[in-house]
Amino acid sequence: MSPSLLRFLLLALTLTVFSAAFSNPLPCTGQCHDAHDPSLIRRTSDGKYFRFATGGGISIHTASSITGPWANAGTVLTKGSSINSPGAGDAWAPDVHYVSGTYYLYYAVSSFGTQQSAIGVATSTSMDTGTWTDHGSTSVTSKTGDEYNAIDPNLIQVAGTNYLAFGSFWGDIFLTTLSSNLESWSGAKPIQIELNTTVPRPSEGAFLYHTGSYYYLFFSSGSCCGYDTSRPTPGNEYKIMVCRSKSVTGGYVDKNGVSCTSSGGTLVLGSHGNVYGPGGQGIYDDPVQGSVLYYHYVDTNIGYSDGDKVLGVNKINWSTGWPVV
Repeated sequence: MSPSLLRFLLLALTLTVFSAAFSNPLPCTGQCHDAHDPSLIRRTSDGKYFRFATGGGISIHTASSITGPWANAGTVLTKGSSINSPGAGDAWAPDVHYVSGTYYLYYAVSSFGTQQSAIGVATSTSMDTGTWTDHGSTSVTSKTGDEYNAIDPNLIQVAGTNYLAFGSFWGDIFLTTLSSNLESWSGAKPIQIELNTTVPRPSEGAFLYHTGSYYYLFFSSGSCCGYDTSRPTPGNEYKIMVCRSKSVTGGYVDKNGVSCTSSGGTLVLGSHGNVYGPGGQGIYDDPVQGSVLYYHYVDTNIGYSDGDKVLGVNKINWSTGWPVV
């Protein structure tokens, strides 16, 4: 039996065994749809929650708590991205952070199935629609033939260095750095921190999170989209995986000690009940709920189209040193 087939069979068995053990997402009220690749943050000035999502000029929803009631509050890029790309009017995978009084929102511009991609950034001091300044490309870009695809950005700051994880398909997930202004690439050569050469592919949507002695690399694996027209083989739909390392720059392994650059990855959350294809995840330390995993998923009671994807939030238990939801 080939290693790839063995890994697929083991993953399928894992999904079957653990599907009954996953907790359902916390109740969500208000406009919980329009949540593809969500990014969540709480405004420091008044405690209002903001949710950003893939599509168009990046939608904004706000709420008084992480579970709602969510309401539409406009868009980030009201005129589309200033990046010169065919995908400038349809930005993907927002990633928002608060640094020294300013909110930085990273996003990707691309076309599905190509490497003609770029990571951009916009800034605001309030996050309200109409207040965002688009700075265009960070110069983290890719083209046909590169070893990576410059989409799905995620920032993590470590000891004064601004690390940016990104990638999907091709060489999967890479890590580089931004300059001190957080708006431009430092020029550092991207290094590969995750690679899955087995079915299902791709790995994408990296999110780096530090707690205790480890950096945790969360990523989405499998087929993300188009479930209403072409549903993947069971087990090949989106799911959330994780590896960890004591260094942010590499050496990530899964719970079994398998390197994340050798198709490693421990399942965090997969399809269960009416939750199908969870992914596009992030971690947030909520003052009310504690450490939570947030993500999008298809509620099979609603529909399977990309527009039907809703926000999911699960509390995380870190007691074993690995995230359990």
